[in-house]
Amino acid sequence: MASKNVAKKKETSVALVDESILLQDQGSGAEGMDSQDFMIPRISILQQMSPQVNKRDGQYVEGAEAGDIFNTVTRTATQGDKGITVVPIKYRRAYIEWKPRSSGGGFVRDHGTEGSVLDNCEQDPETFRHVTGDGNEIVTTAEYFIFTVNDSGVYEPALLSMTGSQLKKARRWNSMMNQLKVTLADGNIISPALFYSGYQLTTVPEENDKGTWFGWEVEMLHGDNGGILENMDNGSDIYMAARSFKDQIQT
Repeated sequence: MASKNVAKKKETSVALVDESILLQDQGSGAEGMDSQDFMIPRISILQQMSPQVNKRDGQYVEGAEAGDIFNTVTRTATQGDKGITVVPIKYRRAYIEWKPRSSGGGFVRDHGTEGSVLDNCEQDPETFRHVTGDGNEIVTTAEYFIFTVNDSGVYEPALLSMTGSQLKKARRWNSMMNQLKVTLADGNIISPALFYSGYQLTTVPEENDKGTWFGWEVEMLHGDNGGILENMDNGSDIYMAARSFKDQIQT
Protein backbone atom coordinates (compact mmCIF):
# COMPACT_ATOMS: atom_id res chain seq x y z
CA MET A 1 0.00 0.00 0.00
CA ALA A 2 1.45 3.33 -0.99
CA SER A 3 2.44 5.53 1.89
CA LYS A 4 1.04 9.00 2.20
CA ASN A 5 2.90 12.08 3.26
CA VAL A 6 0.81 13.66 5.96
CA ALA A 7 1.73 17.14 7.03
CA LYS A 8 2.04 17.37 10.77
CA LYS A 9 -0.22 19.92 12.37
CA LYS A 10 1.82 22.74 13.79
CA GLU A 11 1.29 23.06 17.50
CA THR A 12 0.49 26.53 18.69
CA SER A 13 0.75 28.02 22.13
CA VAL A 14 0.38 31.38 23.78
CA ALA A 15 3.98 30.80 24.84
CA LEU A 16 4.99 31.69 21.26
CA VAL A 17 4.04 35.27 22.12
CA ASP A 18 5.36 36.95 25.21
CA GLU A 19 2.59 37.30 27.80
CA SER A 20 3.43 40.96 28.25
CA ILE A 21 2.42 41.48 24.60
CA LEU A 22 -0.81 39.54 25.11
CA LEU A 23 -1.53 41.71 28.12
CA GLN A 24 -0.97 44.89 26.13
CA ASP A 25 -3.24 43.63 23.34
CA GLN A 26 -6.12 42.40 25.46
CA GLY A 27 -9.43 43.41 23.86
CA SER A 28 -7.66 44.88 20.85
CA GLY A 29 -9.84 45.12 17.75
CA ALA A 30 -13.12 45.17 19.65
CA GLU A 31 -13.01 48.87 20.53
CA GLY A 32 -15.96 49.64 18.22
CA MET A 33 -18.24 47.07 19.84
CA ASP A 34 -20.81 47.97 22.45
CA SER A 35 -23.90 46.31 23.93
CA GLN A 36 -25.78 46.71 20.62
CA ASP A 37 -23.27 44.46 18.85
CA PHE A 38 -23.79 41.42 21.06
CA MET A 39 -26.64 38.97 21.42
CA ILE A 40 -27.69 38.46 25.01
CA PRO A 41 -28.72 34.83 25.56
CA ARG A 42 -32.35 34.11 26.30
CA ILE A 43 -33.15 31.44 28.86
CA SER A 44 -36.35 29.47 28.27
CA ILE A 45 -38.01 26.15 29.01
CA LEU A 46 -38.24 23.62 26.20
CA GLN A 47 -41.76 22.26 25.68
CA GLN A 48 -43.08 19.25 23.77
CA MET A 49 -43.53 21.35 20.61
CA SER A 50 -40.16 23.15 20.81
CA PRO A 51 -38.07 22.60 17.66
CA GLN A 52 -35.00 21.81 19.80
CA VAL A 53 -36.57 18.50 20.93
CA ASN A 54 -37.69 17.45 17.43
CA LYS A 55 -35.02 15.30 15.73
CA ARG A 56 -36.42 16.19 12.32
CA ASP A 57 -36.13 19.92 12.87
CA GLY A 58 -33.09 21.93 11.82
CA GLN A 59 -32.97 23.52 15.28
CA TYR A 60 -32.77 20.15 17.05
CA VAL A 61 -30.32 19.96 19.96
CA GLU A 62 -28.96 16.49 20.61
CA GLY A 63 -30.23 15.04 23.86
CA ALA A 64 -32.65 17.91 24.54
CA GLU A 65 -35.97 17.03 26.14
CA ALA A 66 -39.13 18.85 27.13
CA GLY A 67 -38.61 20.44 30.53
CA ASP A 68 -34.94 21.25 29.87
CA ILE A 69 -33.66 24.81 30.32
CA PHE A 70 -32.33 26.19 27.03
CA ASN A 71 -29.70 28.88 26.32
CA THR A 72 -30.26 30.43 22.86
CA VAL A 73 -26.63 31.52 22.33
CA THR A 74 -24.67 28.50 23.57
CA ARG A 75 -27.53 26.24 22.36
CA THR A 76 -27.12 24.09 25.43
CA ALA A 77 -29.93 22.37 27.32
CA THR A 78 -29.73 21.78 31.07
CA GLN A 79 -31.91 19.17 32.72
CA GLY A 80 -34.85 20.88 34.38
CA ASP A 81 -34.62 18.92 37.62
CA LYS A 82 -30.96 19.96 37.98
CA GLY A 83 -31.72 23.56 37.16
CA ILE A 84 -29.53 26.63 36.89
CA THR A 85 -28.19 29.15 39.39
CA VAL A 86 -29.02 32.76 38.59
CA VAL A 87 -28.48 36.20 40.06
CA PRO A 88 -31.25 38.69 39.09
CA ILE A 89 -29.96 42.12 38.12
CA LYS A 90 -32.90 44.13 36.81
CA TYR A 91 -36.61 43.57 36.31
CA ARG A 92 -39.19 45.12 34.04
CA ARG A 93 -42.80 44.38 33.08
CA ALA A 94 -43.00 44.70 29.31
CA TYR A 95 -45.74 44.50 26.70
CA ILE A 96 -44.54 42.55 23.68
CA GLU A 97 -46.43 42.27 20.38
CA TRP A 98 -46.33 38.95 18.50
CA LYS A 99 -47.84 37.64 15.28
CA PRO A 100 -50.09 34.60 15.76
CA ARG A 101 -48.72 31.24 14.62
CA SER A 102 -51.47 31.04 12.01
CA SER A 103 -49.85 34.06 10.32
CA GLY A 104 -46.32 32.75 10.57
CA GLY A 105 -45.63 33.87 14.10
CA GLY A 106 -42.73 36.07 15.17
CA PHE A 107 -41.82 39.20 17.08
CA VAL A 108 -43.48 42.45 15.99
CA ARG A 109 -42.68 45.15 18.54
CA ASP A 110 -41.58 45.78 22.10
CA HIS A 111 -43.99 48.35 23.54
CA GLY A 112 -41.84 48.79 26.63
CA THR A 113 -43.42 49.27 30.02
CA GLU A 114 -46.38 51.34 28.83
CA GLY A 115 -49.46 49.27 29.64
CA SER A 116 -51.85 51.67 27.91
CA VAL A 117 -51.22 49.72 24.69
CA LEU A 118 -53.75 47.20 26.02
CA ASP A 119 -56.46 49.86 25.88
CA ASN A 120 -56.47 49.61 22.08
CA CYS A 121 -56.86 45.84 22.09
CA GLU A 122 -59.85 43.53 22.18
CA GLN A 123 -59.72 40.77 24.79
CA ASP A 124 -60.59 37.29 23.59
CA PRO A 125 -63.41 36.06 25.90
CA GLU A 126 -62.10 32.48 25.84
CA THR A 127 -58.32 32.88 26.07
CA PHE A 128 -58.30 36.37 27.64
CA ARG A 129 -55.54 37.31 25.21
CA HIS A 130 -55.23 40.94 24.12
CA VAL A 131 -55.51 41.18 20.32
CA THR A 132 -54.68 44.24 18.21
CA GLY A 133 -56.63 45.46 15.20
CA ASP A 134 -54.04 43.69 13.01
CA GLY A 135 -54.71 40.39 14.72
CA ASN A 136 -51.48 40.38 16.67
CA GLU A 137 -51.26 39.59 20.37
CA ILE A 138 -49.90 41.86 23.10
CA VAL A 139 -48.28 39.66 25.74
CA THR A 140 -47.66 40.94 29.25
CA THR A 141 -44.13 39.79 30.03
CA ALA A 142 -42.08 39.69 33.22
CA GLU A 143 -38.46 40.14 32.12
CA TYR A 144 -35.38 39.54 34.22
CA PHE A 145 -31.88 40.53 33.24
CA ILE A 146 -29.75 37.97 35.07
CA PHE A 147 -26.36 36.36 35.44
CA THR A 148 -26.29 32.60 35.04
CA VAL A 149 -23.62 31.06 37.26
CA ASN A 150 -22.15 27.63 36.54
CA ASP A 151 -20.63 25.15 38.99
CA SER A 152 -17.20 26.76 38.56
CA GLY A 153 -18.51 30.20 39.48
CA VAL A 154 -18.32 31.53 35.91
CA TYR A 155 -21.11 34.06 35.31
CA GLU A 156 -22.68 35.27 32.08
CA PRO A 157 -25.49 37.75 31.32
CA ALA A 158 -28.82 36.45 30.04
CA LEU A 159 -32.48 37.41 29.71
CA LEU A 160 -35.31 35.36 31.18
CA SER A 161 -38.98 36.02 30.39
CA MET A 162 -42.14 34.77 32.06
CA THR A 163 -45.57 35.05 30.47
CA GLY A 164 -49.05 33.54 30.78
CA SER A 165 -49.31 31.02 33.60
CA GLN A 166 -45.75 31.85 34.67
CA LEU A 167 -46.63 35.41 35.66
CA LYS A 168 -47.74 34.11 39.08
CA LYS A 169 -44.24 32.59 39.45
CA ALA A 170 -42.78 36.01 38.60
CA ARG A 171 -44.93 37.69 41.25
CA ARG A 172 -43.83 35.13 43.83
CA TRP A 173 -40.17 35.65 42.87
CA ASN A 174 -40.59 39.43 43.06
CA SER A 175 -42.12 39.05 46.52
CA MET A 176 -39.20 36.91 47.67
CA MET A 177 -36.75 39.57 46.50
CA ASN A 178 -38.77 42.43 47.96
CA GLN A 179 -39.09 40.80 51.38
CA LEU A 180 -35.37 40.14 51.79
CA LYS A 181 -33.72 42.36 54.39
CA VAL A 182 -30.09 42.74 55.41
CA THR A 183 -28.86 43.99 58.78
CA LEU A 184 -25.78 46.18 58.50
CA ALA A 185 -22.95 46.37 61.02
CA ASP A 186 -24.45 49.54 62.54
CA GLY A 187 -27.78 47.78 63.11
CA ASN A 188 -29.64 49.42 60.24
CA ILE A 189 -31.91 47.13 58.22
CA ILE A 190 -32.02 47.67 54.47
CA SER A 191 -33.58 46.17 51.35
CA PRO A 192 -30.56 45.07 49.28
CA ALA A 193 -30.20 45.24 45.50
CA LEU A 194 -31.77 42.42 43.50
CA PHE A 195 -28.29 41.12 42.72
CA TYR A 196 -27.49 40.59 46.39
CA SER A 197 -29.28 37.24 46.19
CA GLY A 198 -28.83 34.02 44.24
CA TYR A 199 -31.63 31.66 43.21
CA GLN A 200 -31.95 28.13 41.89
CA LEU A 201 -34.34 27.79 38.95
CA THR A 202 -35.70 24.35 38.10
CA THR A 203 -38.68 23.21 36.02
CA VAL A 204 -41.80 21.31 37.04
CA PRO A 205 -44.67 19.76 35.04
CA GLU A 206 -47.94 21.69 35.10
CA GLU A 207 -51.38 21.17 33.63
CA ASN A 208 -54.90 22.49 33.33
CA ASP A 209 -57.97 21.50 31.32
CA LYS A 210 -56.30 22.81 28.15
CA GLY A 211 -53.08 20.79 28.30
CA THR A 212 -49.74 20.13 29.96
CA TRP A 213 -46.47 22.02 29.97
CA PHE A 214 -43.38 22.72 32.07
CA GLY A 215 -43.11 25.79 34.28
CA TRP A 216 -40.56 27.44 36.55
CA GLU A 217 -39.81 26.70 40.19
CA VAL A 218 -37.80 29.42 41.96
CA GLU A 219 -36.00 28.93 45.27
CA MET A 220 -33.54 31.16 47.08
CA LEU A 221 -30.08 29.74 47.62
CA HIS A 222 -29.53 28.52 51.14
CA GLY A 223 -27.64 30.78 53.53
CA ASP A 224 -28.17 33.12 56.42
CA ASN A 225 -29.51 35.86 54.16
CA GLY A 226 -29.79 34.05 50.86
CA GLY A 227 -27.02 36.34 49.62
CA ILE A 228 -24.45 35.52 46.97
CA LEU A 229 -21.76 36.83 49.30
CA GLU A 230 -22.46 33.96 51.68
CA ASN A 231 -23.21 31.32 49.05
CA MET A 232 -20.55 31.79 46.38
CA ASP A 233 -16.78 31.84 46.60
CA ASN A 234 -16.63 34.70 44.10
CA GLY A 235 -19.80 36.37 45.35
CA SER A 236 -18.10 39.74 45.69
CA ASP A 237 -16.92 39.65 42.07
CA ILE A 238 -20.38 38.68 40.85
CA TYR A 239 -22.00 41.44 42.91
CA MET A 240 -19.68 44.13 41.53
CA ALA A 241 -20.05 42.84 37.94
CA ALA A 242 -23.85 42.84 38.30
CA ARG A 243 -23.71 46.35 39.70
CA SER A 244 -21.82 47.49 36.60
CA PHE A 245 -24.01 45.53 34.18
CA LYS A 246 -27.19 47.07 35.62
CA ASP A 247 -26.03 50.52 34.55
CA GLN A 248 -25.54 49.27 30.96
CA ILE A 249 -29.05 47.88 30.61
CA GLN A 250 -31.42 49.99 28.53
CA THR A 251 -35.09 49.17 29.10
